[in-house]
Amino acid sequence: MILYNILIFTFGFWNVFKKNKSLSPILGFSFMAAFAFWVFTILGVPSRLDTKIFEGLSVLFGLSILGFILISLSKNKIAQVGAVVMAAVGLNLYFSNPHTTLDPSIKMDQEAELIVELDHHDSKSIIKDLKGLSFINNVHPLLKPKDSESTELDDFYKIDINEGYDINLAISDISQQEGVEWIEPNEILRLDPVSSTQKVGKTKFSNAVSDPMADSQWNMAALNMQDYYPLFQKSKYRPVRTAKLFILDSGVNPNHEDIGSNFLRHKSNDVSGNESDGNGHGTHCAGVASAISNNGIGIASMSPGSDWVTVSSVKVMNNFGFGTQARIVEGIIEAVDAGADVISMSLGGKSTQIKEEAYDAALQYAEDHNVIIIAAAGNNAGDASQIVPANSEIVITVTALDKSLNKAQFSNYITNTNYGIAAPGTSIPSTWKGGKYATFDGTSMAAPHVSGLVAVMRSLKPSLTTKQAFKILEDTGTKTKANHLTGRMINPAKAILEVR
Repeated sequence: MILYNILIFTFGFWNVFKKNKSLSPILGFSFMAAFAFWVFTILGVPSRLDTKIFEGLSVLFGLSILGFILISLSKNKIAQVGAVVMAAVGLNLYFSNPHTTLDPSIKMDQEAELIVELDHHDSKSIIKDLKGLSFINNVHPLLKPKDSESTELDDFYKIDINEGYDINLAISDISQQEGVEWIEPNEILRLDPVSSTQKVGKTKFSNAVSDPMADSQWNMAALNMQDYYPLFQKSKYRPVRTAKLFILDSGVNPNHEDIGSNFLRHKSNDVSGNESDGNGHGTHCAGVASAISNNGIGIASMSPGSDWVTVSSVKVMNNFGFGTQARIVEGIIEAVDAGADVISMSLGGKSTQIKEEAYDAALQYAEDHNVIIIAAAGNNAGDASQIVPANSEIVITVTALDKSLNKAQFSNYITNTNYGIAAPGTSIPSTWKGGKYATFDGTSMAAPHVSGLVAVMRSLKPSLTTKQAFKILEDTGTKTKANHLTGRMINPAKAILEVR
């Protein structure tokens, strides 16, 4: 949004001050630079724009040009400045307007197609009016947070539209209801694991632990984990308290031989779902972060033991690897309210909107309760700033590295994210469904390396914030061969030494 305001203001003031020999060249150059970047954005270099946004911008850009013509025709400077302001206000109205036409490629939950935010002061009356609309089947509240006073999350509701009813017509009609402040699609997201193709040989990590699969854990050797585990045998490195790591995924199998004693059950409306995993993805991520290390079974992980970190599960994706935006938002709320220190999210999808209010509110709820969120950058070989929740300014976004410590071909880059960091993400062996083990590639596999490490850091310093944790990871991290795209690779031993 800043770019488009710059575009409008520079052009407008360029006209206003075109006779000023000092300002005119500067304003003219600024406009040309902003316009060029706008064109690149439209062409997708890089792009966060989808079709509906492009259409909206095209219309508003045309209106803005009309305003600039008026500027050129007018000699009244008050009128000139007024036209610039009007153009900027018009553009801002578009960005703050949630009631836009949806891209037909967006897949929505058929049981609750839309998420709406209602006026807090009159929600009961608004819900009654909504239920009175012939095309609405039902209105359901999202999971209510415990600390409802600190968030607007309890103002969000899911709306089930009658089958066959045009979704854009529904949005138009709902937007006209007094008290409806925001509408967005309840999108269906999908897990995106990548089959592993790299071969792994014996590494220098092999003799550091008793876990038999250590031979295949090149990722642990790359992270110098042989220097990490000895730190916890020294008396000065003892946990202040046990950190709670939550995996938001397809569930976790707590009966797996290499997870069980590190697993912590929490109160939930779906205990059986949280503690099962017909897909395997969530169990794989849990193993990378917090399998039982040095126990003579399976693999080693980032966790020194259950005194340091417990792992818990919130099932937000089904056994086929699909989940909805609403369920993920509810999963964040559930984890925060259950006392999470760190939430690991190896999931996400392409952002189809300028704003995702429900997601933003849930992530902010976590931030306000000092919960650190780690998110996978995504496997689109593109820009992580297009992926939710990886593009949030308050999460740590993780890219995937290959054995050469280059950006994995599939991995998104983190150049345009706030807290970007890297970890191994190819040929990562871990726990799997049915008590088995499997090897996968993906930023999904990279993210839990960081989640597990940050959880250990929180056990040493419970007050550690996202910003502080990231600074430690970045300051102690190792440069990669594509550092500008990946960020630094975590160096676990050095990071622990920096925690104060």
